[in-house]
Amino acid sequence: MKREPIGRSISGLQVSRRRVLAGGMGAAALAFAGAGPMRAQDATPEVGSGGDGSHPMFLFVQLAEAGTWLPSADDPEVFELTLMGIGSHTAFFSDRPERIVGTMETDRFLDELGFTPFNPPNAAAVVHTPDGERDVLVIELFDPVFAREFDADGGGTLVYQARVLDAYHGDSLTSWYDEQDDPQLPSQFDQISLFIDDCPGIDQCRLSPWAAPPNAESRDLIKGWIPGGPYPMCFNADQTRCVICEDTATELNELCNNTYPDCNGGCWAV
Repeated sequence: MKREPIGRSISGLQVSRRRVLAGGMGAAALAFAGAGPMRAQDATPEVGSGGDGSHPMFLFVQLAEAGTWLPSADDPEVFELTLMGIGSHTAFFSDRPERIVGTMETDRFLDELGFTPFNPPNAAAVVHTPDGERDVLVIELFDPVFAREFDADGGGTLVYQARVLDAYHGDSLTSWYDEQDDPQLPSQFDQISLFIDDCPGIDQCRLSPWAAPPNAESRDLIKGWIPGGPYPMCFNADQTRCVICEDTATELNELCNNTYPDCNGGCWAV
């Protein structure tokens, strides 16, 4: 997907993750609905994957008209977060100097970030109660269920399983974590903005298809854990998918093949 510069009316915003965290995404995310990745015209010159080994970091944003926060009947530490009136696309944006902004289909987003209970993404839920008050909670999200049939008002329903983060370790959601007052959300609320962390980490070594025996099943291709993992993945805005970071791909693949000699050089990190 080709990147195109944002028009003058938008480039003046100088979109950054910290600014959005401070003020909320609001209508800005809606303005990009259905758009591909874009880059602000006045951004600092592109530095590829970082030049110094760094790479763009992203936040993903989902907006919904209303929602509920209810305890799970099976586990006292798990809650069910329901987003009602959510659109079919999820917005993404990166910080300076790249300032990449775009959207992707929510179905694809849920698949790419791998919302498993074992390695769930972190998120900040920013909600408004019927009384007009704002509440914030930083949580882990897993096992999403997205209703693809939309109601008469044009909104779908997305249900996450969630756990409250007692101590957030990171950078992307620090502003929201510092703002939360208690470890709960109202059971019902209006207008939710859900800010979700970057791609999951790489933690396994897998035998590549070309090196696998004939008719090998998927579970047979997993060789084991990567020593020292998980390692970060990078979000590719052009492909709208999580990929192994360019500056670590060779090193991690070599680590897999050194750890599992029976790969015969045919393993890669996943």
